[in-house]
Amino acid sequence: MRKPLRALIIEDSEGDTELILRELARGYVISHRRVDSARTLNEAIDHQEWDIVLADYILPGFSGAEALAILSKRGLDMPFIFVSGTMGEDAAVMALKAGAQDYITKGNLKRLLSAVNRELREAKSRRRQRRSEEESRLLNTIVQSVSETGDVNAAIEVMLDKLCEIADWALAQVWIPNAAGTQLGCDPAYRCPNGNLEKLRATSMNDAVSLGEDLPGKAWLSQQTVYLPDVARAPDFLRADMADAFAIDLAAVAVPVRVDTEVIAVFELFGRPSHIPDDHSIQFVSAAAKQFGGVLQRKRAERRLQYLAYYDALTGLPNRVSFNDCLARALAEADRHERLVGLIFIDLDRFKDVNDSLGHRTGDRILQAIADRIRQCVRQGDTLSRLAGDEFTLILSDMKHADDAVRVAQGILDKLDQPFYVDGHELSINVSLGITIYPLDENDMEGLLRNADIAMYRAKERGGNSYEFYSAEMAFKVQTRLALEKSLRRAMERDEFELHFQPIVDLGNGRIQGVEALIRWRRPGNGLLLPDEFISVAEETGLSAAIGEWALRTACRQCHQGNFGGRDFQLMVNVSSRQFAKGRFCDVVIRALEETGFDPRRLCIEITEDLLMRNAAVAAEIMRNLGNPGVHFSIDDFGSGYSNLRQMQRLPIEHIKIDGSFVSGAPGNDGDGAIVSAVIALAHTLGFKVIAEGVETADQLEFLRAQGCDAVQGHYCSPPVPHDTITEYLGENRVLLDR
Repeated sequence: MRKPLRALIIEDSEGDTELILRELARGYVISHRRVDSARTLNEAIDHQEWDIVLADYILPGFSGAEALAILSKRGLDMPFIFVSGTMGEDAAVMALKAGAQDYITKGNLKRLLSAVNRELREAKSRRRQRRSEEESRLLNTIVQSVSETGDVNAAIEVMLDKLCEIADWALAQVWIPNAAGTQLGCDPAYRCPNGNLEKLRATSMNDAVSLGEDLPGKAWLSQQTVYLPDVARAPDFLRADMADAFAIDLAAVAVPVRVDTEVIAVFELFGRPSHIPDDHSIQFVSAAAKQFGGVLQRKRAERRLQYLAYYDALTGLPNRVSFNDCLARALAEADRHERLVGLIFIDLDRFKDVNDSLGHRTGDRILQAIADRIRQCVRQGDTLSRLAGDEFTLILSDMKHADDAVRVAQGILDKLDQPFYVDGHELSINVSLGITIYPLDENDMEGLLRNADIAMYRAKERGGNSYEFYSAEMAFKVQTRLALEKSLRRAMERDEFELHFQPIVDLGNGRIQGVEALIRWRRPGNGLLLPDEFISVAEETGLSAAIGEWALRTACRQCHQGNFGGRDFQLMVNVSSRQFAKGRFCDVVIRALEETGFDPRRLCIEITEDLLMRNAAVAAEIMRNLGNPGVHFSIDDFGSGYSNLRQMQRLPIEHIKIDGSFVSGAPGNDGDGAIVSAVIALAHTLGFKVIAEGVETADQLEFLRAQGCDAVQGHYCSPPVPHDTITEYLGENRVLLDR
């Protein structure tokens, strides 16, 4: 976005001025004035403030050097750049020595914008530095004195002392807002070098002023300094009668003290008007109040930083640093008194889904509500901490028995089992708890933390919303999983994955109508691993998307090179939820088809029913985009979720694959058999073809054939086989089932 710029241009040529403005307009919204004489220059300076001056070197009857001298004489700090076509190098050097910041030839105006940007930044820096130096010299004594005080009350007294000492005020006092922020009351701290004003001081102590009322109230309302040259004759000064009784004229000034946007005090000072011949005294007080507010703000910030060093800003609970200190003390106390210490890791289940769906602001409020509920379960002497994100820890000090940890853990689960009502949402939040006991499980802090974390993940693996105690068996499983993850990260670059293909058999003719590509991992030292042994780890570590892309590309290449089947032959490829939700899935599929030359009309993408329902809008868009070049779609594991059949009917879905868990129960189990029959009938009514997965027996096959199922897949027909074997099957046009 372009910023506004007020440019004063000293130039006799309107054409050159237009060129300058056109160049500046690339970076700024410009308001300008063109002048060409000393008179018009002074008028322009008197009329308004300018951000920058751009001057030609030679003008008829005037010059850029004269303009520079006028600005210097008037003490104006504005960046001055010569823009000239006649300025020689010697003249440019002299101009820079005289105070100009830069010179640019009219033939090289492309440099103008960057030069203006630079000089505006440097001018701003110069002004800031100069202002800082002036304030530092003027207020160093006050700031240093106030900074050395220990609290706000002591700082106020020092401030009043210094104001009267340096600026010769006759009475200095301070007004403080009440707790409700509705009125100002006069603080007991004051200084009164002139004893004649003690009665005015006493009257002030008995008063309370509202926002906008009397001199302090006006400064409070406006957040600006307010000056009265004669308080006795000021109609809005409520203590005018008292002031009129003095034999001397009395002026007053009220200055608000702000910390950020909050007025925390109003200084009120009285003195002889003759002592205030100009604005210097008022400016000094205003600057002092500003510095005073700055000192208090720094003190607040220091206290805040000190707090944040040990406590969590969101929940107010001890943070990781404080947790470590508390745990170390608890272990030392346990050793001294021969007691147990319990450590509970508390982690919210699927909390990322809450943040993603409702936003982080609502997520933060939920974390606060959870922290409040867990606090209610904590025993006296225990320490609840928030380590990070949705992770909490609870130190159970001075335990007599491990059962104490069970009671606390169950209490937390019960307390959090009640719904949360946040920002108009009713939410159920589940947690997983991992428990370890000192010194039974481990003798050091690091080991306890590791054990509790392992136990917590074990609780998650078992479905969450429960607690688990640490055991050595868990540690072994974690180590095994970490080794698996490490090997999995290297498997792609080491070319350890391979594809097997399971035939999909047409029940009408017993021949192969397509294949499903299934990934295998030939892990060194462990043989051939099935997906169940590593896909969950790939999902958790984010590797599943890359593995899925490899599987898609490899399947398309192998099927194209092997010239699998005829025109109606289909290659089915599974898609993971992470791969589907990555945002560029369509590009991945199109690129794989283009790179391999595989016909998109022979590709069928399998997505699970659960994935379709959780990402219905995204799924619909992807299906429509890929459906244009001819890609087909199949719903895998149908019957395991809660599909919206009307929505499915609108999507380019060709097949429904009945989940193998239902097929395995049919026909012996009446319930499973009824579900399979109903799914087949419903799918045919909606225009979908049906493939039954997991067919293992002849009875299952005959049952499915009787229900009108279109195709089957399972070990009864053929297990998944390597690429060479499936190529052989297809080359022979092998019949896998009798009709």
